[in-house]
Amino acid sequence: MSEVHLLGGEMLAWSDLDGAHGPGPVRGPGLAALLSVASGRTLAVGPHDHHLLDALPLADLTVLVRGLPDAEALAVRYADRPGVRVCCGGPENLAGTPPYDTVVALDGLDRLDSVEGTQLSWGKAFDLLVSVLRPGGRLLLGAENPLGLHRLLTSPPSSVDSDWAALGEYDDTRPAGPARLRARLTAAGLRIGGAWAAFPSPLAPAALVGTELLADPDLTGFLQAVLGDGTRGPAPDGEGPVPAVPAAPLLADPARLAGSAVRNGIAVELAPAWVLLGERLPNPLTRADPHAAPARPVEADQTGAAPPAALLVQHGRLREVRRDPVGGWRFTDGAAVPSGRTVEDLVVAATLRRDLPAVRALLAAWQSGAEAGVPADAVVVTPAGAWHGLTEATEPMLALRRLASRLIDAGLADLWPAGELVAMLTTMAGRKPGASAEHVAGAGAGGWRELLMDRDRLARELAEARALQGWYERTLTERDDELKRLRRIVSLLHGTPTARAGRLLLAGARTARSAVRRLRPTN
Repeated sequence: MSEVHLLGGEMLAWSDLDGAHGPGPVRGPGLAALLSVASGRTLAVGPHDHHLLDALPLADLTVLVRGLPDAEALAVRYADRPGVRVCCGGPENLAGTPPYDTVVALDGLDRLDSVEGTQLSWGKAFDLLVSVLRPGGRLLLGAENPLGLHRLLTSPPSSVDSDWAALGEYDDTRPAGPARLRARLTAAGLRIGGAWAAFPSPLAPAALVGTELLADPDLTGFLQAVLGDGTRGPAPDGEGPVPAVPAAPLLADPARLAGSAVRNGIAVELAPAWVLLGERLPNPLTRADPHAAPARPVEADQTGAAPPAALLVQHGRLREVRRDPVGGWRFTDGAAVPSGRTVEDLVVAATLRRDLPAVRALLAAWQSGAEAGVPADAVVVTPAGAWHGLTEATEPMLALRRLASRLIDAGLADLWPAGELVAMLTTMAGRKPGASAEHVAGAGAGGWRELLMDRDRLARELAEARALQGWYERTLTERDDELKRLRRIVSLLHGTPTARAGRLLLAGARTARSAVRRLRPTN
């Protein structure tokens, strides 16, 4: 095992990497791809998954952790890498060390302090990291959003061992919101070279979307599909699935809330975390001098390319989005990022307009094309009329049932006639409804909000059914009573002399008619 450098303030029986005392290390293939911007002498502080450390330049890498078991495990892993230096202790002991070309703190600054050392606020920890960054060096910083979707969708999290001194949103030195965070980096003499919103989890993001991409109004459908897909499935980190959404009961469907945030232009503000890339200027005072020589811009990574506009983990595959030189956005494999709106958005808008022909045309076009099995919230229709499916196709009936479930969750069930909504959508789409329309398992409610909406809807339907049943029972009782009254009247009239005389007269008439028929000659 290689040597562990003890800086002071080591926690002898503490581990952040095993997940026993907290949420575990920050991880994800998207973050690993983002580390291509690191170069030269590099410092990584905080709990990072070893896959992230492997993506850093190992020729001159310093890793700082506070727990001695973590430091020993990393020393064993990189025993054959003489350029990797593993340190253990508090971050305050970094003061006075030679400056670094790159400082990486993707986990943020909350899990750097040691109980054996000085308890640093967010501002002091940030200033310390900037102080060990050489002029022209790069800082890659992660920051959790206390008001992110991952917090809004769950009940308050229970305390864990690693929260012994975390002030969180009550730390006055912590910037509130992405704008203030960018301003804090700028005030410290850092030029912003990139900013990404992390979804759906700060620790294991499946999507890192640049703020410039999120601000493009033409990509509303694409962003809704991407962020919705990220909240529905696992985000692999190289060692197995990691839940994309918190394990605690959800208060609302994360995909619907993320889509609403994109539609209303506040996806950045509600992102679970932000990742910022900054380059330290030679001297903060030169920023106000118009005659000063411009510093080298943060515009290229190790490969010479600009940082990606988005890093998306889709079905276990990492995809990068970059700006197209001729306009728009493209994946690195050459495919264009589609503009437009999702089929679900178009169907909802047509439903609210009570435009039944438009709904029928959308459903028929969707189910008659190659994207019939792709969920409606993952199919983007461009202004030119092209259809783009952004997830893998399943059974068409699954997609239809999911659409029906999401229409009900959106509170639009009252706009449709009473009956089975799945069968109605199936018929409008040009498909024959059958057993599959009734029994194929679709998307269930995504959280307590949807469950409460379903409960209220079922309660209304049950109340209506009970009211109708009561009306039927009252009507049947009234008619039965009327029938009994008429029978009593008939029974009373049946025994009167007039009734007996009438019966004798009718019997004589029938007898005479029968005699006449018998005497009538036959041909």
